[in-house]
Parts: sequence; C-alpha cells; structure tokens
Amino acid sequence: MKFIDEYLSRTINGICSIFCILFLTFCLFYSSAAASSSAFPYNAAITEGRAAVQEIMKKTGASSVSLAFIDKERLVWQETFGWADKKSKAAPAADTMYPIGSVSKMLATIAVMKLVDQKLVSLDAPLTNYIKSFRMLSPEYVQITVRMLLNHSAGFPGTDYRNAETFSPLPHSYSAQVLETIKAQRLQHSPGYLSVYCNDGFTLVEQLVFEVTGKSYVQFVQDEIFTPLGMNHTRYPLAFFPEGSFAKRYEGDKPLPQLFVNTLGSGGLYSTPTDMLKIAMMLIGGGKLGDVRVLSEESVAAMAAEQTVLNFNPVKSGAYSYGLGWDTVRQPGLDAVGVTGWQKGGDVPLGGSVLTVLPAEGLAVAIMGVSGGFASAKATAVAERILLKALAEKGRIPAMPAPLTLLTRPEKTPADELLDSVSGYYSNYNTFMRVQRQSNTLNIAKYDAGKKNWQDWMIGLKLREDDRFSSDANPAMSFSFKTAEGRQYLILSYPPGYGHYQDNLIYGQKVAAAGVLPAVWSKRSGKQWLLTNEHPESLDKWLSPLLQLPVLHNLLFADWAGLQVVNPFSGDFRAGMLLLLPQLMGTELNDVVVEKRGGEEWIRYGSYLFRPRETIRKLQAGKNKVEIGTEGLSEWRRLSVAGKKTITITPVSSGGSWKIYDGRLKQIEAGEGTKRVTLSGGRYYLLFHNTASAAVSSR
Repeated sequence: MKFIDEYLSRTINGICSIFCILFLTFCLFYSSAAASSSAFPYNAAITEGRAAVQEIMKKTGASSVSLAFIDKERLVWQETFGWADKKSKAAPAADTMYPIGSVSKMLATIAVMKLVDQKLVSLDAPLTNYIKSFRMLSPEYVQITVRMLLNHSAGFPGTDYRNAETFSPLPHSYSAQVLETIKAQRLQHSPGYLSVYCNDGFTLVEQLVFEVTGKSYVQFVQDEIFTPLGMNHTRYPLAFFPEGSFAKRYEGDKPLPQLFVNTLGSGGLYSTPTDMLKIAMMLIGGGKLGDVRVLSEESVAAMAAEQTVLNFNPVKSGAYSYGLGWDTVRQPGLDAVGVTGWQKGGDVPLGGSVLTVLPAEGLAVAIMGVSGGFASAKATAVAERILLKALAEKGRIPAMPAPLTLLTRPEKTPADELLDSVSGYYSNYNTFMRVQRQSNTLNIAKYDAGKKNWQDWMIGLKLREDDRFSSDANPAMSFSFKTAEGRQYLILSYPPGYGHYQDNLIYGQKVAAAGVLPAVWSKRSGKQWLLTNEHPESLDKWLSPLLQLPVLHNLLFADWAGLQVVNPFSGDFRAGMLLLLPQLMGTELNDVVVEKRGGEEWIRYGSYLFRPRETIRKLQAGKNKVEIGTEGLSEWRRLSVAGKKTITITPVSSGGSWKIYDGRLKQIEAGEGTKRVTLSGGRYYLLFHNTASAAVSSR
C-alpha cells in the first residue's frame, strides 16, 4: 500500500481539488474492486463442482466425498457428499477426516524447508551429513542430497511396502525399518540422474527431522505446522481414532476398519479439505497465513521450481513435472489455459485425494473421497472442473474449455525401417509388453502371467500425420517412440483429468536378452517361493504370497504383484534392476537376491523374504507344534486331505493369527485365536503368524 500512502501525501500537500477528486475516485474504485474480489460468490464454479462430484460418485461407487475451495484466505465453499457411515446414515462433516495418502508428502517437504529456513539443513548437502547411519550397497549413495529426497531423484528402488499398511498401530518405527532395509539395497540409478516417483525418500525425511532436531517427525510437524496454522483435524494414525471422526471405507457395503498407513512422511496423514487448504493459503501467501509465518518466501519459491528440466527426461509429462514435494508445478489441465498450477495427489487402498493450488490467482481446492473406484485421478478431474469454471467466471480465461473430441487424424505411410525398429518387447515396473508389426500397423499386447499368454491391449495402430500411432477406434490414445541415451522408450499420449488436454507418459522401455540365460538362473525359473515376513494384517500381500522367476523370451522376471524384468548377469546370487524409466513407470523396482539358509535358497525381494515352497514341512496326524523363530518369520505348513480332516488351531497367545490356502494358494480362511476348521479333499497350506499348536484328525 506504499503507493496509496505516497499518493495521499502528495494530494494533501498540493491542496489541489482535482487531485482530491481523482484520489477519492480511485479509493472508491479500489475499495469496490477489493470487496468484489473478496466476496465473489463463484456460483457457477460451485454448481459445476457439485455436478462433477455427483457424476464421479455415480461412476466410481464412492461412499463419500469432501471438498473445499478458497480464494486467498477466504473459504468460498465447503461441502460433503454421501455417507461417512452407511449403517447410521451419518453424513461426513466438515471436520470428518480422510486418509490423504501421498498428499502427506507436502508436509514432509514443508518440514524440510522449515529446517532450511532455520539454517539446520542445506538442500544440496549430502544426506550423510545429517543421518550418520545412512548407507547403501552402491558407493554412490554418498552423493544423495536432501533435495533428492524431495524431487524423486535419489535413486532409491522405490517403496518398502513391508508393514506399510495395517489395521492396527505398528509397534515399531516404519521409517527406522526403511533406513535399515536400504542398507542392503543398491541404487537403481546415479543420484540426480532422473526423477522417478519414490516414496522412500519422503519416509527418510522422518529420520532426517529426528537426527537434526531431536524431535520425532510427528511432534515436529505438530509444533511447526499444524499448531501454528490451526490444523486441528489433521493427525497421523499412531492410535485408533474415535469412532465417527473419520470417513469409513467400504468394500461394497462392507465397512472396513481404520487404515493405518505407517509411511507417515510419504503417505500416512489423515486430514480434512479445510485443514489442507490452510497449507494452500500459507503457500499462496508466500509462506505466511495471517500473522503466522511458516516458511520464507524463498522456500516456497524453491518448492515451486521445476526439478526435471536438467535431468534425464526425454519426453515432458505435465502431470510429473516435479517440484519439491509437488507432483507437478505445471498442472497440465491449467497449463492448457495459460494458468500456473501446483498439484499433489494421493491414493490409499479405496481412497484418493488431491490438493491443487493456483498461486498467482490465489485459488485452491482440496478434494478427498473413499470407497469404490474413487482415486486421485478422479479427484483431479473434479478439481479441474471447479477451477476452470472459477477462472472463466471471473473472466481470467474467456470460457471454460470443453473436453476434447479427437477425430481420427490422416494416415501416413510408415517406412519399413520405422516399423521394424520399434517392434519388440517393452517393460515397465510391473508389465511386460510386445509391440508387433502387422503389415503397416502395430499391435501392442500385455503378458498375462496368470494365464501365461498374451492379451491384446491396443490393435490396429496406424501412423498419423503427427507421427504418432493410434487406432481408428480410439484416436484419443496414441503412441510414439523415442530413443535417448541408447535406450528406446514407448510414449503414451492420453487425455487425463477433465479431458480438455493431452499429456504424455513414458510408459515402457525396450528390453532384449543380453545373451543366453545363465544356467544358475535357468534352474530357478521353475521354482516357487512363499512370503514369510509381512505384517499379519497386511492389506493385500498375504492374498498373493507366491513369488516366481519365470523366463520369457530369454528374459528373466520377478513375478509377484506384477512382472518386473531383472538382469541375470548381475551375478549368480543377484539379478539386478534393469530399467531406467523417469516420471512414474520406473518406480518400485527391486533386485532379486538369493540367500542361503539351512542349505536352501531363499529369495530377498526388496525387504520381503520368501522361502522355497518345495521344502515346506508337512502337518502330521495328531498334535503339531508350530514355533515362530527369533526372526519372527511366519511359518508355513502343508496338508494333504483325502476325504475330510479337521484341524484345531490353538495359538499360544489369544490373538495369534493364522491363514489357510488351497492348493493354488488362494486364501480361503483367515482368523485369530482358537478355531476348528474342516477341510475336504485336496492339498492345503497353513500359515502361522504366531507360535501355535495344530491338531489334525480325520473324519
């Protein structure tokens, strides 16, 4: 307001009536404009948002959605939809908490930037300066900086999912587990070489905060962020929350218990839209909300600086133009209309959320929902519709754009050399693909490991005038190929979000066998291993406990929750990570490591440990004692049933848990405590998480 003060002083000193009139006219205009801005109703944006939520809930089967929308420090709109509790017909309130998944990374980032402002940490200093016990097998780990934790470029394999998601509080520190696990891991790439989505970097922020401040991460965030900003309905799941304080997730109509996401720094937070928009207000205010300063303006600007412009990134993706913490600082749906947007999305099982901020416009929206197919991608579509309508309503853009209606582009005749050069096998972190030439078109198939055959994904792809391949049936999705630094990549172009723009994603890397598969790995390809060291309450890992090492077209894969190609030439006891895929599809990679235990070959995959299926001990008739060893590994037993047999399971501890699988390793029952189970003819596998007795009798 310095200009107004100087103008007023000159007007009074000049005692000039014409200037007084002009000044008064200016004041009247200024105050009127300010009032108009601060009280703008955004009726059209609210109407658009309501329609968007209702459409998404109908499509996905979401049980509830909560959202809020701000203009600078003014809460414009807050509303909830659906049921927080279907049985009691309780609607979510403004303070009903939701699991926000990876939006939690924004708090980890702000915590680090707070330490930077306090001169306790330097972004570009080695992480080893602060976490003295941090180390990895790759000697280049000493090059990892604090910044690399926040921009996904450290080179960590991805995520240690062991013990990450449970239905009760984890009795130990998950971040300490990750710090220990990573000591036995290699880097997937040189630090800083590329940015590919990585949860473990943000998890290690917890250890960084503790080492630097002496406070737990949770306490530091509470003291430095939540309390100053008045975020009274935001917390980490360290204990069971009061009934009714959070929105229940549903599997169909079945309510699920509270989810404990133990990856606190990377994905564990529960919050509300209005609380998260206090973060947005603070960032829009250059680190300040009201009279409370949380970050310096320099730290906010550092978070918003695009991190992928200088590292390996052969094709730009708007959705993954990483900032510090942010998924993108060039949100593509807003970039398409010439507006800068920052965005962070987050997902948990049966839940998704998004925080989208337009810093120059002073607008932001937070959306959270649970159940069905609701996820961050759906929340993003709603956020884009609200913000685009708000921008049009205020005249910032001429009109709200319409979703693209893409027509089939004219064809080009592809050269034989082009078709032959792009044909072959491609892989990402969990999918094996085949690009195959059919005359002058391309077909893309995905390998189904369960059915052991190829499934067509995209067929009849023709080269178009834009040098991309697309089908007549689906012109909105197109493919191209890019060679960079000696590697060939499959690029997917698609219309995400509201659908008014197209974005790119590096979807796969071309792979080919480097030679004849070493005999030692060929012998392992027909064997199977079973999981032993996950939390008993893991949400999904025990549903598919089987790991295999199939060989396809002379390529070796780890087959567990997806197919990951690995390098069998790394050594006789280690098949290393092979892919270098920036952005998203090169995440969650692991080495396959063979460990000798009691003369048997066990498999270490990430921090998971698998035992050989072929040497599982048999349950005998009568009473069997199943003991859990000092490592706490779960114990497997097998049982062949002719006719019918009854098993009485009696854990030593009253809450001891167990599971039963059929011969195909499909889980058929899980429980706690003593139980009598009758099994009919066939082969079965029993899994014990606690020391127990198992009495087998025939019927």
